[in-house]
Amino acid sequence: METAINLCKAGESIKSTAKKYGLAYATLYRHVKTGATAPKLGRFRPVFNEDQEMELVTYLKDMDSVFFGLTRDEFKNLVFIYAKKNSLNYPKNWDKYERAGDDWLSSFLSRHKNISLRTPEATSVARAKGFNRHQVGRFYENLEALTAKYDIDASRFYNMDETGISTTTNKPPKVLSTKGKKQVGIIASAERGQLTTVIGCCNAAGSFLPPFLIFARKKMQPRLLDGAPPGTQGTCTPNGWTTGEVFLDWMRFFVEHVRPTPEKKILLLLDNHESHKYYPALDYASKNNVVILSLAPHTTHKMQPMDVAIYGPLKTYFEREVNAFQKAHPGRIINQYDVARLLSPAFLKCAVAINAVHGFERPGIWPVNKYAFGDEDYEPAAVIAGTSNMNIRTEGTKSPEPERVISDFFAETSSTPSPSILEEFIPSSPVDPLVEVIPSQNRATPSVLQAPGTPIIDYFKTPEKIRSDVECTPEPKTGCSQIASAVDLDIATNAQKSDTMPPETEEDNQRNTSRDKSPSPKPGCSTSHYSPFVLRPIPNHAKSITTRKRNLQKSEILTSTPIKEDQKEKFEKNKIKKVTKRLDDKSANVPIKIVPKKTKTGKKNQKTAKKAKQSNKFKEFKDISCIFCGEIYIEEDDNPIENWIRCGICQQWCHEECSAFDGTQEYICDSCQS
Repeated sequence: METAINLCKAGESIKSTAKKYGLAYATLYRHVKTGATAPKLGRFRPVFNEDQEMELVTYLKDMDSVFFGLTRDEFKNLVFIYAKKNSLNYPKNWDKYERAGDDWLSSFLSRHKNISLRTPEATSVARAKGFNRHQVGRFYENLEALTAKYDIDASRFYNMDETGISTTTNKPPKVLSTKGKKQVGIIASAERGQLTTVIGCCNAAGSFLPPFLIFARKKMQPRLLDGAPPGTQGTCTPNGWTTGEVFLDWMRFFVEHVRPTPEKKILLLLDNHESHKYYPALDYASKNNVVILSLAPHTTHKMQPMDVAIYGPLKTYFEREVNAFQKAHPGRIINQYDVARLLSPAFLKCAVAINAVHGFERPGIWPVNKYAFGDEDYEPAAVIAGTSNMNIRTEGTKSPEPERVISDFFAETSSTPSPSILEEFIPSSPVDPLVEVIPSQNRATPSVLQAPGTPIIDYFKTPEKIRSDVECTPEPKTGCSQIASAVDLDIATNAQKSDTMPPETEEDNQRNTSRDKSPSPKPGCSTSHYSPFVLRPIPNHAKSITTRKRNLQKSEILTSTPIKEDQKEKFEKNKIKKVTKRLDDKSANVPIKIVPKKTKTGKKNQKTAKKAKQSNKFKEFKDISCIFCGEIYIEEDDNPIENWIRCGICQQWCHEECSAFDGTQEYICDSCQS
């Protein structure tokens, strides 16, 4: 077809050419007239060309990589604005709802198979901000130093981490049900289950330690571990969480199983939780040849081997066991005595060597690979910190006023302005303003008036907002390519003339002005191109309202002397605070309110009420001593405060025999002399 069109344009007869190449005369005539070579089937035409759709795909991927992915409605609204701002032909019903249609979105997803609708995992700002190149790089430096110093191999490199399991199902499995049914239910043990913490540990060679369970209760019962995996141990805390004392218990459990020696020390990797900095546990570890390395804070979701490869399958298998138990014992509530029995098959399924090896290998922990994470992994932290290239390219220059004027001018004219108009916006300084904003791009200082053939618009455009017509690649039938070529040639010619010829006269200016009023190019070829990053930029991270300053945490060798001494100092201070608080506690002198029991008739028993009042008074005056003689108060008869006097200023007590009494019924307190 293209060869036939070129022959016809060169002067050949359309009829003979069509017969020569076996083409229909009407078809060849239409293509010669419109200049289009690509065949078009059907009456529907795409809204965007391939380059524009790839720009939308790139935008979706970039926004998803920094955790600002678009929903269906948000994307359809962006597509509508993108088509409208760039003066493209789009269906009229888009204007009614101000967004693209569902049929267009379905076709878009069918054309781009690598884009699909996914359920995102909620990621906190702290995790997005904490996983940055500096903190992760510091961890790998510590890891490389320790593995080289102690000659660590896979069998002596362990990771310990906690996770929580509940006695009720949190994520029920999908079940077969009737189509159109409004609600599908499944029996659960309770609305809210009891938490049990599981401490797991494995090494880079694939070996696992038995789990260590923490139950939320006051007293530990041996039968809580009935049916647990072999070797399992457990303890109790009021809320089921890990504490410093529990970590010390687990450390003894760990040393008993791995048995480190001075010649073959053990490297233990764990997160930056405060309970893991408990000084007695750190001291016990260092004395027993265990070296503890902590991860950088808020990086465990990507770097903790147990999190990466073990605890996901463990919770899935445990949920299945819970649901199977509910179906086998309908109406029975799962309690703490069933947790170990349900955990056992789930733990044995996920605690396999291949999972442990992959858990260490994927984040580059063993073998050590500090390049395991790429730029896309650090991009969310860079966006929040304002150092990402994605932020820079959407901000434009530091002086946006000229850019705004130029952009508005381009939007109104939809044609390339002549050099005489653009000269008004050329700054007097020869330094390119974009060099300060985009340091990574070593742009040479543009010299439009000295470089024939270089479009002047390149001097002002930002990477996304403005594009010259050279970048526009629409369908040939629109005639855009010919217009672009003519405009570029015109710009280059004028630039060369303005460099070599004297200033233009008034006649020349008028002639140039009339020439600049050329018809606008066809839709899709506007010189003012609005990128999705400009129409819907990445949200800027809000500054913190609070002025509270926190100590920045980082990856540390917790068993090193400086860290251990610092934790020892904190431990001693906390111990003194606890003793002081216990000594200052005056709860023993606070009266205890006793509610009198009710009789069968519902009325309060008067005798019980009277005894309660007396009991309150006795509690109030317990351990009271006289400030003069030091005699302890002893209850006498039915009047507990008889012959005892209290100072209204210092609130001290004394009995009447030790006070100076005069005729005015006033007493002089020996404590405050009032």
